Amino acid sequence: MLSRSLSRLSAVIASIEKVLLMLLVLMIFVFVLMNVVLRVFGITIAWADEVAVYSMIISGFLGASLMLRARIDPAVLLVYELASARVIRALRTAVSLATAVFGVSLCYFCWLWFDPLALAAAGFDIPAFEGATFNFTYTDTTPVMGVPLFYIYLIMPWFALAITIHAVTNLAEDMGFVARPEGLLSDLQAGE
Repeated sequence: MLSRSLSRLSAVIASIEKVLLMLLVLMIFVFVLMNVVLRVFGITIAWADEVAVYSMIISGFLGASLMLRARIDPAVLLVYELASARVIRALRTAVSLATAVFGVSLCYFCWLWFDPLALAAAGFDIPAFEGATFNFTYTDTTPVMGVPLFYIYLIMPWFALAITIHAVTNLAEDMGFVARPEGLLSDLQAGE
């Protein structure tokens, strides 16, 4: 029951990530192309470059999470070609377990980084929070647009939580608790 719920949650997260990734790649294409065309006429839009850069960064995290879930992440394929099915299953289980541990660790570090308890203790007063913790996460801004980097930093807790859920789901599939779903992942697994 828990494994099936986890698998459904992972599928929902993967669906959201897939849509966001497509939108971000479209944004990168549009803003870079727009700036290239405008530079022909001597016009440069600095904020368009900044949007493209941050879109690329965020899309990297979303893409990595999707690749993890679809199991199209980099692997030493020669080992899989030479090993027996039992060894391959053990290797996949070990990778899923290691990734889950990494994801949980990353969740913990994001908790330390954003420090929501200290922020709440400061009454959500950012200057008081910064004075008490010397944590300037909430007031850093982008160089050109002046947008708070906090919004861009939010990809880290999303990524941490998503890869944890995806890795635990992969682990449940490796251990035979739940069947590997078809559908969303099949179009991502074209090479497998």
